[in-house]
Amino acid sequence: MSYKVLSLKWRPQTFEDVVGQDHLTKTLINAFKKDRVAQAYILTGPRGVGKTTTARIISKTLNCSTTKNGVPCNKCNSCKEIIDGRNLDVLEIDGASNRGIEEIRNLREQIKYTPMNSSYKVFIIDEVHMLTNQAFNALLRTLEEPPSHGKFILATTDIHKVPSTIISRCQRYDFLRIPINKMADFLEKVAKNENLELSRRAIEMIARNSVGGMRDALTAIDQILSFTGTSATDQKVAEILGILDSESRFVFIEAVLKKNEGKALSYFQELQEQGHDENDILSDLLQTIKTIALVRTLGTKPALFQDIPSDDLESFAALGKIVSADELQQVFHILLELEEQMKRSAHTKICFEMAILKIASI
Repeated sequence: MSYKVLSLKWRPQTFEDVVGQDHLTKTLINAFKKDRVAQAYILTGPRGVGKTTTARIISKTLNCSTTKNGVPCNKCNSCKEIIDGRNLDVLEIDGASNRGIEEIRNLREQIKYTPMNSSYKVFIIDEVHMLTNQAFNALLRTLEEPPSHGKFILATTDIHKVPSTIISRCQRYDFLRIPINKMADFLEKVAKNENLELSRRAIEMIARNSVGGMRDALTAIDQILSFTGTSATDQKVAEILGILDSESRFVFIEAVLKKNEGKALSYFQELQEQGHDENDILSDLLQTIKTIALVRTLGTKPALFQDIPSDDLESFAALGKIVSADELQQVFHILLELEEQMKRSAHTKICFEMAILKIASI
């Protein structure tokens, strides 16, 4: 039996399963309860947050023979066919490869015909912003007044590239980046069900590195477990993701703030030998200095730093005691100057080493 990747295995099948988008899933459920379903929707937001998945759930709910209160049964023929991607009345179109006026004209012809086995003919156009201006113009009239058996669901990561005339004919739903805590809770559930051994810290590392995209997080877990099997240490997770683990980060920044240039340069060399890019190290340093400054000024209030593990907060607080607030500001500005230098110079390593020496001279 072929392996099914986690992003497909754990793909939500009802509105309530969609993580971190309660503001729009509740609206959609109520729309189905009150039979106030729009003729066209446009779903926008970052990648991997559930746009295409939600489009499929809308399709299932529209065509499910035993749907109840906006919840598809996922057992009838229509639901199973949509889940497997073989329902002839639900057409998923890639806007990037079907972006011309001829493709949209074909779509307009297809929607005239009544559904074969379902209640509605549903057209899901993914990455709709890739359509040409002529294609958008051809879509306008049909989108405004589709036949009673036709529904459109448009999805895009770049809503500003979609003409306002198209947006005005659709109900717009904005997807948000999934909060780290919510994503980590879900990933913990996935790990437990898949009998995977990952610490909460490792899971939060994966969630933070995915920048609010659940698909990216599940893909990262797949990648990690392909390398390590059924378990992985925090250090191994950081290594595979190509990011600094907490221990390396704090040891390096402590050497920098204590003006121990020899130790700092040695750790910088070590990080490079491990394959870390100078730009990634700098980005991590800037983020860490910013967090140290905030913790030093505001304290470790949970509401302000709910995405940071408590152990890390204590480390940030301890680092904040090494230097004054003014020195932190100076360090931050030196690193910002370094960022500009590295954009212009071919000798990024030399620039970084000189910046470490400059910080030591404050």
